[in-house]
Amino acid sequence: MPTAVMNPEGTFMITANFMNKHYSPPRWTDHTFSYGFDVTLFKRLEAAYVLTIMNGTRTERDQDAEGGSVTFNWVNQDRHFSAKILIFEEGQFGQGWMPALAIGVSDLTSGSSGDYGIGVTEKGNGHFNRYYAVASKHFNTPWGELGAHVGYQTNQLINKRKDRVINAPCGGVNWRPVWIQTDWLTFDLIAEYDSLYFNLGFIASLWGDHLEAMFNLQSFRYVSFGLRYKMRMRD
Repeated sequence: MPTAVMNPEGTFMITANFMNKHYSPPRWTDHTFSYGFDVTLFKRLEAAYVLTIMNGTRTERDQDAEGGSVTFNWVNQDRHFSAKILIFEEGQFGQGWMPALAIGVSDLTSGSSGDYGIGVTEKGNGHFNRYYAVASKHFNTPWGELGAHVGYQTNQLINKRKDRVINAPCGGVNWRPVWIQTDWLTFDLIAEYDSLYFNLGFIASLWGDHLEAMFNLQSFRYVSFGLRYKMRMRD
């Protein structure tokens, strides 16, 4: 699920993930792989470009077979942009109780039968489309920092997809156990409901927060994992 946490301004990230097939759109039948980059352009704006390998089967009309149909394997890449805007920082206006608030969108474009663009569709592109608003708040405890995140996600605002409907609240917590935090390692344990599934996972940040290893159990069963390299661009 998304959070309202923003990276420091100028942070650039390259990410590669193995994605269990249960994370993919329903007609994608195999495990897959995604990769892309993310940049925090300004203090309140983060943008990303993601490519996902599309493996599966489809049936097409074969004109040479007298109107018959053939089923064949196909490989392609889904490409999409995403963006997040921070509306309020945590504790803004000197109010310690105030959570951070952000809005965002992923995979805005849609289309079917070669008709690409922003528009209403029930399938076609926009496989990973979602719009969201989310709030995040952190608390210091004797056992480590605890983060709470709550929001709402939908893919029914423009695309109105029917193959995977997302239109529900989301929520999660992350915990950084104090006894695992060192100069070379920070460790986040995560539990969430991402509007569709309950998941468990962790993020281990190594090498001065330049390298992150990620692990996720979707529905407590299906494994996905990834690596991310982070750098801070300087003027």
